[in-house]
Amino acid sequence: MHVVDAGSGLLALTFPHDDQVFGQRVREILGSSMTADASEVRELLTRRLSPVYPAVATAVRDEVAGFGEPLVYVYRDGGALSDLVADAWIDDRTTARVVTDATGVYVDANDEAAALFAVERESIIGARAGTFTRQDSRIEDAAALWRALGSTGRLHSLALVRCPDGTEKPVEFLTLRDGDGPGRNVTYLRQFG
Repeated sequence: MHVVDAGSGLLALTFPHDDQVFGQRVREILGSSMTADASEVRELLTRRLSPVYPAVATAVRDEVAGFGEPLVYVYRDGGALSDLVADAWIDDRTTARVVTDATGVYVDANDEAAALFAVERESIIGARAGTFTRQDSRIEDAAALWRALGSTGRLHSLALVRCPDGTEKPVEFLTLRDGDGPGRNVTYLRQFG
């Protein structure tokens, strides 16, 4: 589990604990909340997270079960166990793959990534990471994710790719720090769900 402090006396525990992207998204939603009422926050989290994480489930800790600050449990995959499988899929030659430099700019992409984003490969190169992600599902503080990648060496989560024609594709992604050499992070993507 990953503990998120809303700064309002409300804590959230996110599952799975190693999804830094999900944890950061919960942190941002809690930070923008104008209430410390756990039930209202639970509803807000469910509403804001469900477009990217369709199986998200939230629960408020029963007062009998704990003491101290109100606590909201936030389950990305509907429960404490993750639906994301092992990383073997990244070894498939048909997996979409992009490479970013240390500043988060795409410096390489394969044809599968172009097909997934529904753009020409050349239009990926030079774009910023997140360009092809639905805007309201992006992390506001991208620097927090780069710091998390720097400390953990990997980010594994879900996102929504938004194609130029408006089509949205839920994807699973795995980003590996220095996966293509020093300062070159590799992200593997595949459609999810």
